Amino acid sequence: MPSIDFFTKETATSSFILDVLSSVDNKVDVHTPTNDDSPEIAEALRAPLAAIVIWDLDSFTAKNVELLSSLREHNPDSMILAYAEAPERHATVSSKLYDAILSTEALRLHLMSKISRLKEIYNAKRVFRERMSHLVGKSDAIKRLRKNVERAILHTGPVLIQGESGVGKDLIARAIACVYDKFVTVNCSAIPEALFESELFGHTRGAFTGAQNERIGLFEDANGGAIFLDEIGDMPLHAQVKLLRVIQNHEIRPIGANKTRHINVRIIAATNRDLKEEIFEKRFREDLYYRLNVIPMQLSPLRDRKEDIEDLANYFIRQYAPAGEPYTLSPDALKKLQEHNWPGNIRELENVIQRALCFTDPGVLNPEDLQIDEDSRKISGFSSADSATIKAYNANSYDDFRNMQLDEEREFLKSTIRNCDGSVSLAAERLHMNRTALYNRLARLGLSVKDVQS
Repeated sequence: MPSIDFFTKETATSSFILDVLSSVDNKVDVHTPTNDDSPEIAEALRAPLAAIVIWDLDSFTAKNVELLSSLREHNPDSMILAYAEAPERHATVSSKLYDAILSTEALRLHLMSKISRLKEIYNAKRVFRERMSHLVGKSDAIKRLRKNVERAILHTGPVLIQGESGVGKDLIARAIACVYDKFVTVNCSAIPEALFESELFGHTRGAFTGAQNERIGLFEDANGGAIFLDEIGDMPLHAQVKLLRVIQNHEIRPIGANKTRHINVRIIAATNRDLKEEIFEKRFREDLYYRLNVIPMQLSPLRDRKEDIEDLANYFIRQYAPAGEPYTLSPDALKKLQEHNWPGNIRELENVIQRALCFTDPGVLNPEDLQIDEDSRKISGFSSADSATIKAYNANSYDDFRNMQLDEEREFLKSTIRNCDGSVSLAAERLHMNRTALYNRLARLGLSVKDVQS
């Protein structure tokens, strides 16, 4: 149990609380002032307090609002458990000034369970703050995203995170799941199509050839926690049907099993694809899209929030610079970063900073120290409005326009792989893609590796 600060005057109830807390080896600091204006109280509230504070409302009747306001101001992260003989008598005390309130009778019955719950909330907030500290930036888009993540934590509905590769979808998923002890990640683009059902839902012994032992699926492994379905746009259609049933019924059926198993899992999905386009192309189920898109999260690409580049670059410098070796960005170096289009988004910026720290002595980073792949601008499908305009003028219908886009993507991928001497792995790295995701994309475009290497 955490240490506790206890503000009260000596009463039978306070003695009971101390006896209970002492019996479970709690470290309790007791504050028992003679009156509400005691300098001891004012001084204690300004000092760092414990994770949990127990506040006796009856002991400070005249100044509860003032004292609790001071406590909140100087110790915003402390969890406050208030109690009173008759809590309704303290209606002037705003509920924002405490995290839980109990009558004296209820306190005697539920003291330890309530403190345990406050501890859980405190730890969840601590983890959340730590994870959100990695969400760096001051743009309006980042501010809105932080608020949306905080709201998403309070609900249990499915979350769908959409955004280009490298924008930090995994980071957002982990922040939303901070209240769960279990967090299971599934890379949908890395699972062979034939093994999807077994990986997600498990199988019984002898369910198919080679199934020598029973296997628990990833959904069952995440039971009671959260599961992150990364690159959900790469999930095959037959697995999408199974997932739809899981969301609807909260049940799974392992391969070969006769009975379903109930699960309680928070589903968080992410994709860099336009799922509405995938639905139009019959590659993603529309009903699954609406089941997943209960809480939507759209992450902006870095090129649309360049005011965040300075904060992100300094964050990566602090993260990767060797201990005791200071690095700073020169104004010209920052200008170079802000002028780049960043098709690889935050991940590309991270790589540029890490590379610069590796090959540069401590001190000021200048433009020549930042090795940015200028050819990467050609990789981005979002950097040229002219191409889209030309397509629009030459297309007679939307279907013609889409076919032109797909033909261009086929030629682009073939050209990229050929420029990498036929290496799909090298091409995937250059494109900032997972190798399996590139293989899957080639298959969806009707291309084989032999087609693109020849």
